[in-house]
Amino acid sequence: MLKIKTLGIYSLVFLVWAAVASVTTGLVFKIVVHQAEVVFNQRVMQLHESIELIARDNESIVEGFTAFLSAIEDVDRESASHYARQILSRYPHVNALEVALIVKRTERAKFIVNQKRSGLPRFKVKALSSLVDGRHAKRPVKKKPVYTPIIFIESISPDTRQLIGVDLDSTPLLRDALNQSRKLQASVATVPFKLVGGSRGYVLFHPVPDPPRGDHSKRKQAVALLEVNAEAIHKKIAFLVENLEFRLYYASYSSNEPEGLLLHIEASAPDALEARLFPRLTAERKLNSPGQPFALRVDKQLGWSDIDLPFVIAAGSTLLLFLALLLLFLNIYLRREAQKQMSANRLLHMATHDALTGLPNRTLLTDRFSQACSRTQRRDMTFATLFLDLNGFKKVNDTYGHEVGDHLLQTTGDLLKECIRDEDTLSRISGDEFVILLENASHENAEGVARKIQAKLMQPVIIQGIELKISISLGIAVYPDDGTEMNELLRKADARMYEAKEQSKGLLKDTDKDCA
Repeated sequence: MLKIKTLGIYSLVFLVWAAVASVTTGLVFKIVVHQAEVVFNQRVMQLHESIELIARDNESIVEGFTAFLSAIEDVDRESASHYARQILSRYPHVNALEVALIVKRTERAKFIVNQKRSGLPRFKVKALSSLVDGRHAKRPVKKKPVYTPIIFIESISPDTRQLIGVDLDSTPLLRDALNQSRKLQASVATVPFKLVGGSRGYVLFHPVPDPPRGDHSKRKQAVALLEVNAEAIHKKIAFLVENLEFRLYYASYSSNEPEGLLLHIEASAPDALEARLFPRLTAERKLNSPGQPFALRVDKQLGWSDIDLPFVIAAGSTLLLFLALLLLFLNIYLRREAQKQMSANRLLHMATHDALTGLPNRTLLTDRFSQACSRTQRRDMTFATLFLDLNGFKKVNDTYGHEVGDHLLQTTGDLLKECIRDEDTLSRISGDEFVILLENASHENAEGVARKIQAKLMQPVIIQGIELKISISLGIAVYPDDGTEMNELLRKADARMYEAKEQSKGLLKDTDKDCA
């Protein structure tokens, strides 16, 4: 029973610890995830600032280029090329700087002749069928009031040279941004598309300011173009997007629409367990540039590498240490309680049992008698008491000493216990006197037990090498026939025991004359 109780206490303590550990683990998980979120947001902020800086650089570059163009009489290709090369060397993400002129249809033929004379012998105005799919097929330009052909590109290459003479108004993707830029007199970017070199990018338009009033220059209206290469942006921010999924897209599209996607950097596939355990973080930011309405989206699947493992290990170790200390203190407490219980039981045993034989004493016999009376009254039964006395015990003490006498009492107690049932009570009340309480027993039953005792004690016993023959005298009293009080029953049993001793018998039969 004590083991079951102890096991129950340990189980309860473990459940409490498990509950505390669960709450603590949840808090630790929340803290480390929050820390990872803070780091993630810092990286997103750095990315946003980097892209913002690139956008501001783009606007500064194209505005500076238009200011340069407005300061010269006509497009001086040599000066413009020198200026553009300096810009391209400093800003790798700028793929090209270009210039386009606004040409009326009536001036188209003369304009073509002038361009051929100025160093472009094969110059002609041409249209571009598509820029979205990247094929850049050329086709004859349609007749219309105004054309916007490209007359300058830096850096020049066999691929970009093919764009000389392309009418920017010939494809909707370029036309919309061009018209918006001229209307607002500000920088306006196109939707992302595939550049001539194959990578994705976009073009930023900015109209060249008209000459001041009173200036009699015949310079045509011009538009400056800045071509941005997404691959170069990738290289510039590569250290910031490690283990992140990054999308830079035109804000009027969603981040998943390929038409508006400028740059998409994929992260490695997450581990299945990490995907189950940790959340996926997402952040979106828009650029503050009205002319370059791009937005960025950053996704991050948290994993073990993003968690503060030393903190988690420290928390787990603390929980295990707490459990160990809890079990240690509980073990000490239970031991002390067990010792207290053992001391209490020992004191109770000393108070209710004979110190020599370990048999119940008169105090415990009185309690057992009360219980037997209650059961007998409820069940309409009887019980018997046997009063026993060792014959010649004083002679043994005087002849062989008290040590042999004590062993004789202990041996007699063991022999008497063999003659009764477990539910019966054998008590030593004094010296060589014993009392047996027989539960649910009649006078006949008691006589049978008495005969069994007499037969058992007829056999000699050997104590410290001394052979001793035991004889015993006993008397019987039955509840409630001989009385309802313990002292009354004991007196009658004692009287019958002495009468039997006088008659040299071990058993006295119960008669009415005996009770007189």
